[in-house]
Amino acid sequence: MKLSGERSNKFNRRKFIKTLLMASSAAAIDWTGFGALAGSIPDKNKFPIVVIGAGLGGLVSAAYLSGYGFDVTLLEQHSIPGGYATSFDREDFTFDVSLHATVAEHGMPQMILNDLGIWDKLKVAYTPELRRIVTPKFDVTLPAKDPEGVKKELSQVFPYEKQGIYNFYTQMEQVISELWSGKRFKNSMMGKLEKLSLEQWMSLHVNDPDVKYCLAIFSGYYGLSPSKINALFYAIATGEYLVHGGQYYKARSQDLSDTLADCIEKNNGSIHYNTEAAHILFDQNNRIEAVMDSTGKKHPAKAVIANCSVPVLMNKMVPKKLVPPEFKQQIQKRNTSLSSVVVWLGLNKRIDHIKDYEIDLVQNTNTEEDQFFSKKDLADANIGITLYDNLFEGYSVPGKTTLSIMCLSDFAPWKKFEKEYFNDQKNTYNKEKERIAQRFIQRVEHALIPNLSKHIEVMEIGTPLTNIFYTQNPEGAIYGFDRDMPQLKAKTPIKGLYLASAWSHGGGYTPVMMAGRETAKLVLKDLNG
Repeated sequence: MKLSGERSNKFNRRKFIKTLLMASSAAAIDWTGFGALAGSIPDKNKFPIVVIGAGLGGLVSAAYLSGYGFDVTLLEQHSIPGGYATSFDREDFTFDVSLHATVAEHGMPQMILNDLGIWDKLKVAYTPELRRIVTPKFDVTLPAKDPEGVKKELSQVFPYEKQGIYNFYTQMEQVISELWSGKRFKNSMMGKLEKLSLEQWMSLHVNDPDVKYCLAIFSGYYGLSPSKINALFYAIATGEYLVHGGQYYKARSQDLSDTLADCIEKNNGSIHYNTEAAHILFDQNNRIEAVMDSTGKKHPAKAVIANCSVPVLMNKMVPKKLVPPEFKQQIQKRNTSLSSVVVWLGLNKRIDHIKDYEIDLVQNTNTEEDQFFSKKDLADANIGITLYDNLFEGYSVPGKTTLSIMCLSDFAPWKKFEKEYFNDQKNTYNKEKERIAQRFIQRVEHALIPNLSKHIEVMEIGTPLTNIFYTQNPEGAIYGFDRDMPQLKAKTPIKGLYLASAWSHGGGYTPVMMAGRETAKLVLKDLNG
């Protein structure tokens, strides 16, 4: 790929590529040589591979390697594949665990799934708008797949910031043009933004905190405040969403995970559900020889791909003497990402008066203080409401509505409940999560859906402790490690052990699918060596 623009700005290509990979753009990926690498290994059965975890990264790695004839065993502690890309049933409703919107078609996921031969087995729905933002002072809906419309809508609400709004989004579009169309400009916008934080970039164009909040509305997707997000990363990740629109895997994200799992099994790969990996076993020469599950069964392996939490992997599964001190320090100096609180609601009526899909109900537009959640009381956090039935007809059974209310959360307010939660003494914990859920419902009732509480047929509440229970992610992290440090390398310093998860490549559907592909290719390269 050729970089656009003048070289006089001494653009640091290496740093740029790292930023590009973090933003999960297909333009940063080498799509050549996969088949040739696999074809040069004649006795594939001599190289059994174990994948720990059936999240999207593990599923993609296993699908690639099994597709090229390797003996692949996938161990998954849960009863279904997908990690956070799963769904669950409650009475008449099927709730999606995490997916609101992503970029699939025209992006990296479509390329990977095409590569695996399964894209045509999936369908996506496009979100009807980019976002609706409701605050005490304004209510604005940003249109989907319409950058000019986004500029226009925001400028009508904030006419005194019109020029800055247009300049900001025009620069974002320029980045996408440089990246995908190879357009050349006198000065590379990618080179300019790579040196800035999102906060610095916004401040070049606008001053009003309300406008900044709108421009940075997707920073929650990356779990960092604008002062900590690289501007180029944000421009690429959000720019593709701005141009192509948000998408949703039909009928639920579980369909994506199930399709990948089916692909593995059709390739003669083996998936063991309800099977927790306990230890990675090494021979006397410190080479991997097997993975032992929690029942004591050994699964032979010459290589292991970890799609699980890196702290759990290194603290519980790998002998401490084999973890180099430098690598241990790399892990220890990283912070876990934010977690989430989600209230899933099944209603006994259709909500017909609202046509929007994703709505942000905002109390505080300060992008630096309490942007993601209130540190005084989580019940007062900015919340996101998703009305799934506005995606496509038939999402819920006739006459009913599926919606969720969520906010990001750190682990601090939940830590005091951890011991009792895992000792199955949850009375105090249940009261707190229900208090927060009821406050969320009251706020939505007041601002958007009158009498909401009267129509609730099913309610389920998830917290960071719920996330720990199902994923074993420390502090219930939903993005792995924070993105404020460089990614860990997929190839660990422990021979034969590789990473393919949010903990190594960043959170989100696209980054972990990229992780799965990159790591599978690294394994092939090393097996060739």
